[in-house]
Amino acid sequence: MKNNPVSRIAVFGLLIPVVTTLLSAVLNAEPLFEWQYIAALVLVCGGIFLVNKPRKAGGTV
Repeated sequence: MKNNPVSRIAVFGLLIPVVTTLLSAVLNAEPLFEWQYIAALVLVCGGIFLVNKPRKAGGTV
């Protein structure tokens, strides 16, 4: 925490469910590339990007 902001470290915590879901789907031979799963993955990644996007100077909260 001393060298990195909390938001940068929290991303790794948010990726744990994504990685474990993908790994369990591969190990259990479940269908992986259905449109619902890909849409959910895009939304999760988009949320992570928006949370960690640098703010513009002079912007409001």
